[in-house]
Amino acid sequence: MVYRLAVQITKNHADADDVMQETFIKVYRSIHTFRRDAAFETWLYRIAVNEALNFVGRRERQRETTIERTPEAEYEVSTRYRAQLANDPHAQAEKAELRQYVTEAVNSLPLKHRTVVILHEFEGLTHAEIASILNCSEGTVRSRLHYARKKLRTLLKPYMEASAI
Repeated sequence: MVYRLAVQITKNHADADDVMQETFIKVYRSIHTFRRDAAFETWLYRIAVNEALNFVGRRERQRETTIERTPEAEYEVSTRYRAQLANDPHAQAEKAELRQYVTEAVNSLPLKHRTVVILHEFEGLTHAEIASILNCSEGTVRSRLHYARKKLRTLLKPYMEASAI
């Protein structure tokens, strides 16, 4: 869960490894500050999100030259569906193409919108849990999610129209 979240925010497996390591170091050093009135998972997510956002911010500030990155988000596919895909090369190609479009669209979102989409759509967290993790109101979470979805619809519309033909 922490690694997948880190990959989706940093867009890079090596950076996600660093974020994950820093997250667990911080958890280890700060476990005494954990208040039992919140869920441990929420506390862990908050630390992971903060570490990932801080990492991305540092990377952006330190970057002097533009480096092209090709992020590959890893998606879990059920065993049955994976078996169906293995027998259908056309379906495999379509799935890979869709994954690429969705990944590129999500990665193009502003960081605050991308983070909310990742936590809600990919990690399955509620608005309340996300608000707690990001230390903002549920209204802010809903607003960011609304604008992110609106932008994703716009970005994915050409793909969806082309697929419908």
